[in-house]
Amino acid sequence: MTRTKLTLAVALGLLACRTGVAQTGSAPQGPVGLTLTPVLEAHTTFSGQAIRFPQGETGFTAAVLEVAPGGQVGRHMHPVPTFVYILDGTLSIEMEGHGTHSFSAGQALAEVTHTWHNGRNLGSAPVRFLVVFAGQRGTPNLIRP
Repeated sequence: MTRTKLTLAVALGLLACRTGVAQTGSAPQGPVGLTLTPVLEAHTTFSGQAIRFPQGETGFTAAVLEVAPGGQVGRHMHPVPTFVYILDGTLSIEMEGHGTHSFSAGQALAEVTHTWHNGRNLGSAPVRFLVVFAGQRGTPNLIRP
């Protein structure tokens, strides 16, 4: 994945040009010293499934998970779109019928939906990752067999 760094000021400047809005005055009106680093833009999961958001009363749930060396998340599936960002280490995801895919610190992915999979830490250091679920109230984010 190519990581592009943009300053938020440049992004806001481009937006201002598009909308005809400009900042005036000598004091800074917006962010100062802020860098925006895109992490992921995806329309499909990492296995190619189209991302479909639930309908109805929806929301986000986020958690940071840690898997010890030799540990695993356990076999499960997600009925909702799930975003994952690897903070430390390497996570190997074994998918039923789709092989194994590895993701390392600094990589992001749109996780598979309705597909059994298991995240494993095959390394010698803990794996830490942020998981964000886009779910529907009353519907589980994760299903185990």
